[in-house]
Amino acid sequence: MSSKPSKPHDEFFKATFGRKDIAVDYLQHMLPTELLQDLDINKLERVNGSYVSPELQETFSDVVYLCPLKNGLYAVQITFIFEHKSQIESRPHLQLLRYMLDAWSAQLTQIKSEKQKSRAKLNPIVPILVYHGKENWKKRSMRSYFGRELPESLLAYLPQFDYVFTHVTAMSNEQILEFGKGLLINTFLMMKHIWQPTYILQHPQLIFINLEEPRSLQDFIVIMLAYFYKNSELAKETIQQFNQALPQELNQYAMSTYDMILAEGMEIATERERGIYEEILAKEHQRAEEEHQRAEEERQRIDNAIFYLYQTDQKQPAEIAMIIGKNVEYVEELIAGMKEENLEN
Repeated sequence: MSSKPSKPHDEFFKATFGRKDIAVDYLQHMLPTELLQDLDINKLERVNGSYVSPELQETFSDVVYLCPLKNGLYAVQITFIFEHKSQIESRPHLQLLRYMLDAWSAQLTQIKSEKQKSRAKLNPIVPILVYHGKENWKKRSMRSYFGRELPESLLAYLPQFDYVFTHVTAMSNEQILEFGKGLLINTFLMMKHIWQPTYILQHPQLIFINLEEPRSLQDFIVIMLAYFYKNSELAKETIQQFNQALPQELNQYAMSTYDMILAEGMEIATERERGIYEEILAKEHQRAEEEHQRAEEERQRIDNAIFYLYQTDQKQPAEIAMIIGKNVEYVEELIAGMKEENLEN
């Protein structure tokens, strides 16, 4: 068992699943149909920050999104959680439950007034556990932790929740390629074969499939190459042969990425290596902030319109809901909150 998170794996996970297009691609292919039908995927937005406590840092990394339901009543927290450890976790529900409690506590902390806390609706959490270790991970229910002899009368006192699980290494190449042309297939192919550097050397056309426009995907290509180079202990000559075997449009990025990572002198290499990741991750962070800001501005615009229609035009919630295109319960709850704030002031 690793004593601390494996940084290259952690950074690759955050740089890839932190991209909204990869997250949406995953959700569309991997979520249960009944859940996917309830989510308004087009309004998915990245949430800055993490809910991984110090106790879980050796186990998990997370990338968090918010996604409203189509009925407009809830925002669901969709959390991509990456399992660092090389050994399988026998009781993942316990770690996930701790994570979910921390996330809900953080949500309540952000609410200022005690009255608002008492009536606040917590965001449901859909935990998605991504694992790419070599050992076989057999998913089982939390109930099984307590043994088969547990009386039915005790089930009501046990926490019951599920998680979406993806064992990337156990997926076949054919299964991954069925996802289409999105960057999720490149992400999964690299994660699957990262333990087999020789395979990646022999199949660059597969690992980098559908990346015909490197200029628009430069950051993604660099993070893919850097992840491979950092996790493969290969001779310089072997890497150079691999770079030469890549399609011409990728070759220049491969050579420059390799030169930066394996520059002569460990201090120089470390500094340049850090620079690559910090620049790419900073761009991903900025993109997430911009998406969050746009979503927040749109939400505020709609809320202001509801306030105006109710206060100035004296329209009823049902009529406002039809005009705005929101569920009537959302409008009524917003108006109730507005009245309560006016009373407090």
